[in-house]
Amino acid sequence: MKKKLAIFFPGRRYGVDCPLLYYSDLICKGAEYDTMYLHYAAHREEKSEMTIYEDIENAWGYVWERLKDVNVKEYGDIIFVSKSIGTVLASMAQIRLQAQMRNVYFTPLKPTLPYLAEKRLNRPEDNLVIAGTKDRFLEAEKLRKVCSSENIKLKQFEGLGHSMEAEEIMETIEIIKEIMKEVQKFIISFDF
Repeated sequence: MKKKLAIFFPGRRYGVDCPLLYYSDLICKGAEYDTMYLHYAAHREEKSEMTIYEDIENAWGYVWERLKDVNVKEYGDIIFVSKSIGTVLASMAQIRLQAQMRNVYFTPLKPTLPYLAEKRLNRPEDNLVIAGTKDRFLEAEKLRKVCSSENIKLKQFEGLGHSMEAEEIMETIEIIKEIMKEVQKFIISFDF
């Protein structure tokens, strides 16, 4: 049986130890995926003076240095799990690796949209997009339109912003639970 690999691309201030990525990691490990974590946001607690685009540009060198030697042919399934700026970096990495892989996109940014459409290297069903309808970094309708036209599964949560958190902690926990059910279904749906 071929090996499976999950690579995690965190957000600007959202590390792999934060709920969406942390629980996705546990799901991947439970499904016997090897895992790789990219840590390009060294000072996530601090407010960055850089723009999102500058952060992406600065992180790209690190990302490519970590991924360039990954033998994609060694794996029967590769999943990129990404959040925010990580969705752009994961998309760029897929193009650079010239490989078909699956993607879980949490709260994608506007520069990710072309990778869901004309630059996409995989089948529509190889993508899962999860976002809130009040994300200030990407209009809900714009994301909905791209995913709909490309037949990509989109799960949007009404009233949630980029953090995917509600005002009440118990509501946030219920939302995370619902998200993780979608992620688990997506991850275990792959058949060699």
